[in-house]
Amino acid sequence: MAHNVQPRGTLNFASAETARVRWYEAAIAAYDERERRFRSLHEEEEMLRMRRPLTPEQAYARFGLLLGTLPPAAIFARALYTVGHGLDADSLILIAFCLAMNLLCALVGRRMGQRLGQKTFADAHASWPVLSLKSMWAALLWGLATGAVGGAVCFGFGAIPGALCALAVALPAFLMFAPLHHWLARGGMIDARHFWPVACGVTLTIATLILRLG
Repeated sequence: MAHNVQPRGTLNFASAETARVRWYEAAIAAYDERERRFRSLHEEEEMLRMRRPLTPEQAYARFGLLLGTLPPAAIFARALYTVGHGLDADSLILIAFCLAMNLLCALVGRRMGQRLGQKTFADAHASWPVLSLKSMWAALLWGLATGAVGGAVCFGFGAIPGALCALAVALPAFLMFAPLHHWLARGGMIDARHFWPVACGVTLTIATLILRLG
């Protein structure tokens, strides 16, 4: 009975060739990924020197959390100051509603920022005009989702006013933050020591304007 048996040397040669082809494919893929992420070797070196690098997903999640916390808190503080009934029962109920809305805005804002950083702002080589369009689109999505969910606490009637208020906050915020993030990022990564001053500066500026001009 004949057996179809390949020589051991042939099998070893085929395995070696397969491993070599896979190594070349992995090397080419790594090179393409490096070319996609970094504009130059110097930029890659700067990214590797970062102490606490944040991905776009992480950076925009934190920015969304700040944006969903500080400006809404300023809006609610301004509203409570305007009402000014003291700490009676009606004021306590109003404060409870404001805290609930602020918490929802913070949570939804963080989640929306995370998704936008993952999908909308993942391209490290986007041109400035494209980045501006992406910023406006991100502000629209973030504002509609965050404001509607936060405002819906008021028996659902506050969803539309909440979305409009959030849009007014999100548009200048994203138009300021996205270019600064793009400028400071290296290969899509931004150092936390650069991120926090920018993110806090943008959100605190908007919150201050709300308190002063509201």
